[in-house]
Amino acid sequence: MTEDKKKQDIVKDLIDKIDQNPQEAENYYALATVLVKQQSFDQAEELLVKARGLFKDSHSIDLLTYGLGNVYYESGLYEKANVEFQTIKEARLKKDANLMIAQGYYAQSQYKLAFAFGLTALEQKPHDADTNELMGDVNLALGDAPRAQKYYDAALENKNTAKLLFNRGVVEMTLTKKKTNIYFEQAKKIDKTYFESSKQRLIDIDKLLSESKEDV
Repeated sequence: MTEDKKKQDIVKDLIDKIDQNPQEAENYYALATVLVKQQSFDQAEELLVKARGLFKDSHSIDLLTYGLGNVYYESGLYEKANVEFQTIKEARLKKDANLMIAQGYYAQSQYKLAFAFGLTALEQKPHDADTNELMGDVNLALGDAPRAQKYYDAALENKNTAKLLFNRGVVEMTLTKKKTNIYFEQAKKIDKTYFESSKQRLIDIDKLLSESKEDV
């Protein structure tokens, strides 16, 4: 079976579920999630907008709104995504929505707003690795290496990716002024391709550190 045929079968099965039980918002959400993975953003948007009009209960509306926010986020329409996420009221979904809002602001380089929403998300889920990593990214972008270190270390307790380790290595390089460290070594072991593609950042940081030494 070809990959395209598999994708078509998954979509068909989910459409059948909707036909069999059109009163379940989760079925529309599941189909939209698959469409987003297939980058069929327009179809996913149309599905969720129409589906949301079929429901009156707050849980279903919030779930479909969260799905619509994800469609816009994955499309790179961060402002539209945040408008949707900010209307969500259900406590469980609101926690995830706050993280998505923070990620949207981070993607737009609005780091102070990203920090504010990220902090709210972290208060709700203090040990969440993705939230701690995002807070590390935000603080690194704001130039606060010690605070970024704290969040990255918290994320590393439950997560171990090349990107996270690389960024923790950037913080270590900034703090110690040394070009190599254990975090870079670990990142390279996990994903050499990612490490090599990110090395330009190290050159830029090293240049900044050299310039700062000359200014002293």
